[in-house]
Amino acid sequence: MKQNFRNLMFVFILLCANISYSQIYNSYQNNGFDPITRNSYNPGMNLHTSVKPYRLDEIENHYSTDSLVQRDLYKPYGKLNIFQRFVHDDLFRWEDKEDIIMVRVNPLFNFEFGKELSEERNLWVNTRGIMIEGQLGKNVAFFADFYENQAVFPQYIDDYISDKSNPSFPRGRYVVPGQGSTIKRFKETGWDYYQSTGYVSYNAGQYINFHLGYGKNFLGDGYRSLLLSDNATAYTHFKMTTTFWKVKYWWMIAQFQHRNYDEIGELTRYPYKYGAFHYLTWNIGKRLSFGLFESVIWAEKDKEGHRGIDLNYINPFLFYRPVENAIGSPDNMFLGANIKLIIAKGTALYSQFIINEFKLDELKARNGWWANKWGVQVGAKSYNIFRINNLDIQSEINIVRPFTYTWYNPINNYGHATQPLAHPLGANFRENVSIIRYRWKRWHIEMQSMIAIKGEDKNIVEALEMRPNDFENRVVSYGGDIYKSNQERFGSHGHNIGQGYKTDIRNLSAELSWLINPKNNMNIAIGGRYRTYSNEKGENVNKIFYVTLRTSLRNIYYDF
Repeated sequence: MKQNFRNLMFVFILLCANISYSQIYNSYQNNGFDPITRNSYNPGMNLHTSVKPYRLDEIENHYSTDSLVQRDLYKPYGKLNIFQRFVHDDLFRWEDKEDIIMVRVNPLFNFEFGKELSEERNLWVNTRGIMIEGQLGKNVAFFADFYENQAVFPQYIDDYISDKSNPSFPRGRYVVPGQGSTIKRFKETGWDYYQSTGYVSYNAGQYINFHLGYGKNFLGDGYRSLLLSDNATAYTHFKMTTTFWKVKYWWMIAQFQHRNYDEIGELTRYPYKYGAFHYLTWNIGKRLSFGLFESVIWAEKDKEGHRGIDLNYINPFLFYRPVENAIGSPDNMFLGANIKLIIAKGTALYSQFIINEFKLDELKARNGWWANKWGVQVGAKSYNIFRINNLDIQSEINIVRPFTYTWYNPINNYGHATQPLAHPLGANFRENVSIIRYRWKRWHIEMQSMIAIKGEDKNIVEALEMRPNDFENRVVSYGGDIYKSNQERFGSHGHNIGQGYKTDIRNLSAELSWLINPKNNMNIAIGGRYRTYSNEKGENVNKIFYVTLRTSLRNIYYDF
């Protein structure tokens, strides 16, 4: 595995030996505080908004990115002392315009205190970190961050991390959602974990960018993505982006982790798996954008031996399906599409479709064949709606059939380090997410509603309605948990969304914040969340209240 990535790094350096330009990727990835995205949905801009994070040199063709991060909120006079830099500007910034060199350093933190009223549980988060970002000449841009954390989470998140009732994770997931996969207990109720990300980026001439990093990616125009989202923890990846005329072609190869336990339950080395991805998006005219997606997931090692990075998938200009058939592989293939239509300035309709497997005859028969595996997203978003500056709304529906993203061998599923690479609910669900945001000067308010129906698995006794026996703890897959083999199902037909324990999930949240420093989205906030999770086995209610001083540069999803 290490040798494969050394070879990949060597090829990467050779490709970039004669490059002429380089730029930085957008580090403002938090949906609520992202100043870049909300200014990107205008007719005729020829931006490929479904590929995130954005490259700032592409944004600079339309806006000054400095102006978009709200530097107008504070106009310093003269030289700033260290405290003024902390609350108004980059903590450290060095520029040499003649040699085109820039380095900036900012602190990262989250000091949060709260209460889970339904559990009488004191909550807190203690996060400290640092971010370094820069450009060295015309050839290279770089980014690195590091977070060190201790936290006591709400009960449902704690249960998600440590739950040992799922046979797929007999020792628990031990992953903080989207943040850290290196984790241990802190005292009795807390967790200690850390995360770091980083990249090196090159623009090879006018049209091609190479990127080697450890982080996340997002494909789509929605709050969720059914193709590839930033839901899971960071992963190593190498990608090439080609942009010309009204076309962007995005290719990536990535290394993922599969949590594994041996037969006697002892923790072994986590095996790796790999993914190769194609995404081609075309801006048709001034308002319509259409994207095609393709991916394949394969194990580092299968019954035939060690595979590592399969050279058959490295060619960025091949279609994966013919290659997969040619090599007779057991790999997991996905096809998808993304559509966006800008109907007015700042207002867009969008949709996604993902297919894992299907047969047209079975689809027409509507008999619930298990391998008709697909998902669909339909949504709308509007910035400055009703001509009210900084009033934004978004609403979308996500539907995913049972067993989508699964495979007969769980290591080939569409997941990384116990989390889905697409939607946090996995599969076998219907969901609506609606968000309203308003900003007035430094004040931000956000309200969000997430309502879903999801089918949870039953054990074999409950599924067959039989008396307990030696198999009473065996869990049957109803297609919602992508980490279970899709061979652990009942029958081939009659599979419908919500099967198993039909579970209602509701997440309602509201937050009021005041932006202190727009350079790293430092803000102080007060908020609350009301969550219910109910099915025929019972109901869990979580009532959460919190106050926090934080830097909001990344997305963290607790609405599941």
